[in-house]
Amino acid sequence: MYKVIYDTIASTQNEIINFDRYKKVLNNNNLYVQSLEQEKGTGRGKKKWISPKGNIYLTINQKLKATVALKNNFYICYLIHKFFKKIHDIDLEYKWPNDLFYQNKKIVGVVVKSTILGNNSYLKTGIGININNTPLIESTSLSRILKKKSNIIKLSNKIIDFIEYNLSKEISNQILVGYLNKYMLKNFKLNHPTFGKNIVEIINVNEDFSLNIKIEDEIKKIFFGELVWI
Repeated sequence: MYKVIYDTIASTQNEIINFDRYKKVLNNNNLYVQSLEQEKGTGRGKKKWISPKGNIYLTINQKLKATVALKNNFYICYLIHKFFKKIHDIDLEYKWPNDLFYQNKKIVGVVVKSTILGNNSYLKTGIGININNTPLIESTSLSRILKKKSNIIKLSNKIIDFIEYNLSKEISNQILVGYLNKYMLKNFKLNHPTFGKNIVEIINVNEDFSLNIKIEDEIKKIFFGELVWI
């Protein structure tokens, strides 16, 4: 594992693209790039990721086979959920495909991008966790839940160590999908290029991590799309 922390940068994901700076460590290590603040953070679909100081902004760069890249996205959500349950006894809720909520308010966002660097394929997993700040009205933070502020550096080090330790472990699709379905939020409107913007009934996540939804009494299977809070 190799870890870098900045006070302020444009984006932790963009920082990893600077291959020359990190090429000596990328081939044999997971690289963790963290910033206390991001000036141009981005989420899914190039959405702006509001990133004031007081929260955790982190990107993990992993050298992975393409066949496990999709699963990794869901596994990171699973690990963060397990961390907060273990450390703070908090049960977070899961929003397909890559967000975690607490009492219907977003607290964690995960966004995954793949990159070719040299002759290798790398997966960049961006993680944003609201710790001491709540950037949006519809979100929440750990400090609101616990009624106290946390030390960002100490907490992020614990999260990074927890993730790094568990990334080397195997988890079956059955166990992972079982978790996703147990904690999944279901009251959303779908924004999808094929099925449009419709209020749908979310049925379950499949073992290939696709989502079964019900539209007008028909079950449909989707692999991508945006779920919008009703």
